Amino acid sequence: WRGALQGAVCFVRGVSCFYVVYNYGGFLSKVDGPSMFPTFTGRGDWVMAEALPGLSDRVQVGDVVISSRPIQADENIIKRVTALEGQTVNVYKAGSMAPVQIQVPPGHVWLQGDNLILSRDSREYGPVPLALVKGRVVAQLWPSIKWVERKLR
Repeated sequence: WRGALQGAVCFVRGVSCFYVVYNYGGFLSKVDGPSMFPTFTGRGDWVMAEALPGLSDRVQVGDVVISSRPIQADENIIKRVTALEGQTVNVYKAGSMAPVQIQVPPGHVWLQGDNLILSRDSREYGPVPLALVKGRVVAQLWPSIKWVERKLR
C-alpha cells in the first residue's frame, strides 16, 4: 500500500504543478487558419502565451491574445486587441457605405484578425468579455522563432 500511496501522491503533485503552470504561467497553442496572416502563416504555427487569469488589466491595444470564441466556447481563437473598454470602433455593415460606431462596454475588448478579409472576429460577434481572454501571445515557436510585437496592422 505504501508504494501505491506514494505513487498517488506523486501523481497528484504533478497534476497540480501542471495546473498551476498552465493557468497562471504560460502555455502553448497552435494557430490554424488564415485570419492572422501575415503575423502567422496559419498552417500549424505554434505560439507561446502567458496566462492572464485575473490580470486582464494588462491587456493593451495591439496585443495578440488567445480567447475562447464567444459563439463557440469550446474553441479557442487568436486575434489582436484593437480596442479596449470605453473606446469606439467603426464597423462597416454589409451593404452600407457609412460605418456604425460601437463603444466597447466595460469588461470587454474588441478583437480582430490581421487578415480582415478572412477573419471571423468582433465585427461578427461583437465585443468579447475579458473573462474569455486566456492569455497574451508573446512568441512564435514554429515554423520560426520570433517575438510577437504589440502593433496594429
